Amino acid sequence: MSIFSGAATLLFKQPFTQKVGKLEVDIITSRNISEKTAVSNNPVEGSFNTDNSKRQPTEISISGTISKFSLKNSKVSQVTSLLSGSIPNRLKDAHDELYRIKDDEEPITMVMKYKSYPNMLITSLDFPEEANGGETLRFTLTLKEVRIVDSQLTVLSNFKIKTDSAKTKSSFGRQVGGKKPFTPKSKITLTQFIKSLF
Repeated sequence: MSIFSGAATLLFKQPFTQKVGKLEVDIITSRNISEKTAVSNNPVEGSFNTDNSKRQPTEISISGTISKFSLKNSKVSQVTSLLSGSIPNRLKDAHDELYRIKDDEEPITMVMKYKSYPNMLITSLDFPEEANGGETLRFTLTLKEVRIVDSQLTVLSNFKIKTDSAKTKSSFGRQVGGKKPFTPKSKITLTQFIKSLF
């Protein structure tokens, strides 16, 4: 690698991008990630197992800054935008996107420096006002993990439901929910029938 190519790589190297959902954040000024596990207060018999502890939802608090021009774009593209007059309103777009995510109550993925956190929901959003802050958008976010569990649904046919219902017994042993079986009456002879009349 030549000296010039090495210098160009350092100058235009793409920084790692941290994201709130799809929104790129230029600088994270403070970060607090809380991952806790609740342990049972009851005495444990024998050996410890996973039933005696429960992982709590992850909570993240960050303070970030978004600049007027993306740090991901090269200096050449920024100068070109200035000369052409096509300057996107990046600060307003970021402001509106943060509000949209919060108001829609949309679980998002937080892409942090060392790990990504899926299914995070914004619980609070603040925009602190500072003097001479017209070139940047500063915000503070608090997010909490949403537990998503896959549920299983068993579909029963109508015949299965009717059959199970007919077999249901009451607490006294009497059959409920179905028709009583037909029991034919005993047969008698004509002589017995005539005798029964007198």
